[in-house]
Amino acid sequence: MSNYAYLIKAKAKSADAKSLFCWFSAKSDSRADREILNILEDAGISVGRGADHQLPIRTNWFIVDDLPEENVLDDTWCDRYELGGEDGISWGKIVTQEPDEPVEGLTPEDDAGDAGDAGDAGDAGDAGDAGDAGDAGDAGDAGDENAVYPLATMPFRTQLLAQFVADDRYTYHISIPERNRLSILEMDVDNHAVQDLILAAENVPDIKSYDMPGLWKFTSAMKSVFPAEKRHELGKQVQFAKLWFQTSHLDRGILTKEWSSGNFITTVNRTPSGANAGGGNKTDRLTELTVLGLEYEIALGLIARDKEFDIYNVPMEIDIQANSIMNKFDNKEFLATRELFMSIPGGRDYSRACNIATVKTTPVGLWEDRVAHREHINHVMTETDHAHPDELIVDIACGRSSMPMPTNIAKISDLRKAETAADETAAVKPKKKTYEELREDLDEARKNIPPKNIPVPETTSNVQMEETGGDEAADHDEMSEGKAAAEHAACDAEPGGASAAVNIESGHHNGDEELPTEYVHIMVDIETMGKKSNAPIVSIGAVLFDPATGILGETFYKVVSLESAVSWGAEIDPSTVIWWLKQSSEARSAIANDDAIKLDDALLMFTDFILENVTGGRKKAQVWGNGATFDNTILRSSFDLACLDCPWDYWNDRDVRTMVELGKSIGFNPKTAIPFEGERHNALADAQHQAKYVSAIWQRLIKN
Repeated sequence: MSNYAYLIKAKAKSADAKSLFCWFSAKSDSRADREILNILEDAGISVGRGADHQLPIRTNWFIVDDLPEENVLDDTWCDRYELGGEDGISWGKIVTQEPDEPVEGLTPEDDAGDAGDAGDAGDAGDAGDAGDAGDAGDAGDAGDENAVYPLATMPFRTQLLAQFVADDRYTYHISIPERNRLSILEMDVDNHAVQDLILAAENVPDIKSYDMPGLWKFTSAMKSVFPAEKRHELGKQVQFAKLWFQTSHLDRGILTKEWSSGNFITTVNRTPSGANAGGGNKTDRLTELTVLGLEYEIALGLIARDKEFDIYNVPMEIDIQANSIMNKFDNKEFLATRELFMSIPGGRDYSRACNIATVKTTPVGLWEDRVAHREHINHVMTETDHAHPDELIVDIACGRSSMPMPTNIAKISDLRKAETAADETAAVKPKKKTYEELREDLDEARKNIPPKNIPVPETTSNVQMEETGGDEAADHDEMSEGKAAAEHAACDAEPGGASAAVNIESGHHNGDEELPTEYVHIMVDIETMGKKSNAPIVSIGAVLFDPATGILGETFYKVVSLESAVSWGAEIDPSTVIWWLKQSSEARSAIANDDAIKLDDALLMFTDFILENVTGGRKKAQVWGNGATFDNTILRSSFDLACLDCPWDYWNDRDVRTMVELGKSIGFNPKTAIPFEGERHNALADAQHQAKYVSAIWQRLIKN
């Protein structure tokens, strides 16, 4: 039987936990390791990830008079003894320096000199815990454990580790016990995560000039890419640390996400519109795809229409011909295809086989119609496994198959049949009036209005009411709290919809008004898979509008990948999932839309939409959401999860429901009076409808 001693360190983030010491006898090392875990479990103490204590550390045996009883966890041992020695695992008594006794007969000048010498000796002898804390505060606070001291006056490694152990947000001050724990953490050579973090940070130029929030974001990114429970290559950590500081703060979230997924990209590629162009992922190529590489594959696709060759072992004559197309830059189809591929978000993620086969099978002359060309590309580029492309696609690219590119959409004949059936159904069912028809009815009704000197009671008989089959307002509000994406084909377009005006009295379009030259109001509606602030967004719809005139401006609509939103830390609400399971198959299929983009890309594109269309940018943008704690709150939370800046200031949040209550207080509620255009619970259609009735209430309030 041998004696074993163990130290169970308290984590720095656990202010109330204390380090523990325990010893006992065991036959072997393995049995001792199991026994200490049994003792901790019996005492109800958790160790490891997410607990207040680290895993037990075996130390050298140490015999003293005040040794605790066997198999007992002692939380006062570390107040008297500390680890040290050459091996770092030998116990030694903590030596406390007693104050010097005053010497009689010294002059005041001698006292001052001795005090200065003692201060110098204290600074030189104790560069760690109590000395630094004493330098940071007054002498009266040295014994107060609740006193906090600014991190800015402490060494860089202390600042770095303070942000490393801060989970929720950055910190500016720490107390003396926290400072002591950080010193122990810094000296713990067995903690490879901390030691590698320090070494990686020391290799970054100018890192010491960063503020506390910047250091906290850096340590959070390091913990995300390099989890502490695994061993990682130090060179990779140094490379990521340098890249993180060199990358723009807008792209750091994408850099961190790609590295966490195993794609060790060196730069974040962007499309001309600012979206993530992809690249850096594993494909069927041996190297990362560059702009020149993409141009080369487009040229090979054009040549593959007439010649057959191995795309992975290109013959010399084909290579010369492809380089000729690239260098001359006179092939109009090559230029149009290049421009289109460069503008596709995630366009550099696809395999060589997919790119060549797509260009090869594009109908001749389709490039002249940019819209049709883009639609064709979106329909055929449905590859998911970029490292192992489908054999049929490889055969098409190499000329071994004459089959068309496989797609995930219905055949044209099926679409035509569906269109014919829809026309027949529309001929049977009564057709709802459009806004133009309603406006004509309103103009006709106004002609019958008596002169102004004859009082006429207000009436809503001329307003076209929409049959909803129930309380639409209550139903819509209920759904908006737990809603998810339902992509509407007519609304899934790039920002840039047509403008329209809403009249205050009826909610009809007013086409004879002049369009405003400036917009600062944005109506936003999102579809989510939850009701809390961290709910995952699955679609974003927005429209610019002027509440004073009711004119609607540019629109924005994007379907967001649910998988991407969850990967950034959003949490799905089970009740919302159950609600979606009860919906139609069309609504449920919209959530798994193949055109869905990543969350960070959608947020960046929404930021561009605001900055490009709102006069004055983020300082002037007033964003309207349905509910004080829903649309705007979830959007802002998603920006934080993706490590992106929110494109509007928090004091410019506007609430639709408050506006509706103000309208009800004066007896005016156009929410149900204005017919709903489009599909309900489609983000863009909801946003446009909300903008219309908010404008109507706004105008009525101003009028009164």
